[in-house]
Amino acid sequence: MRKIVLTALTLSAFAVAAAASAAAPATDTTPATAPAPGAKHAEWRQQFFDKIDTNHDGTISRAEYQAWIDGRFAKLDANGDGVVNADEVATSPMAVERVQKRAEGFVNRYDTSGNGEVSKADFEAKEMQRFDRLSNGADAITEDQFTTARPFKHHRAPQTDNGG
Repeated sequence: MRKIVLTALTLSAFAVAAAASAAAPATDTTPATAPAPGAKHAEWRQQFFDKIDTNHDGTISRAEYQAWIDGRFAKLDANGDGVVNADEVATSPMAVERVQKRAEGFVNRYDTSGNGEVSKADFEAKEMQRFDRLSNGADAITEDQFTTARPFKHHRAPQTDNGG
């Protein structure tokens, strides 16, 4: 029983971290009034809290948290035997949904024709735009430009529809 509880807590922490990093399409433009740093994360945390606080009294009771843990574990335990292995976690509906969202985000970022497919030309064009942005139009990128700009960090949006 102790092993199951520890596993459930570990998986819960993993699920929260994974949900927070679920990909969303990146945009090349910044809105004139960008949200304050951390505002989206704060909003996501509040939505996540509200999902666990099922009676909406402003606190998460031990029973509410236990119910949330049990629900998360049940989604991972596809065969209902009370234990999960790596294959069950990898093929769980939550993992499949997360991979699908990342794939859709990739296609949305790179599909210039709008046909739902990314050609090699689409991919190269978008990545060369990134190079031009990082290099400020030069033929090379310095180490400082590369490391300061964090060129491969995509914008992420929190996942809010699957329990966090």
